[in-house]
Amino acid sequence: MSENLTAFSQEHNLSVDDERTELPEFLRPLFWEVDFDRLRIQGHEQYVIERVLEYGDDQAIRWLYHTFGPCTIAEAVRRSRKISRNTATLWALVLGIPQEQIQCLSKHYRLTPGVF
Repeated sequence: MSENLTAFSQEHNLSVDDERTELPEFLRPLFWEVDFDRLRIQGHEQYVIERVLEYGDDQAIRWLYHTFGPCTIAEAVRRSRKISRNTATLWALVLGIPQEQIQCLSKHYRLTPGVF
């Protein structure tokens, strides 16, 4: 296992082994725009969490919780600028995160109507 994944795992109290560095096949439809066969958890943790939260079904969410745990998922929700407002609001409620702690819900990250 790489040092980066080990450090990330330890920092976020994860139990990630070599077998979990690859994504399970049932997640393939969620990553349509990338080469799924080359995608690994290591170095793409935020991306994987965001994508599963945004598009995943029950099985994908169970895998996410088992792989990362609620604390790491909550931190990813707090930092995310890519998940939708609906997804962020849902996961704020589920994970008990105050909405003012979520970047994508702050005024700073919202697009002003008529900018484009």
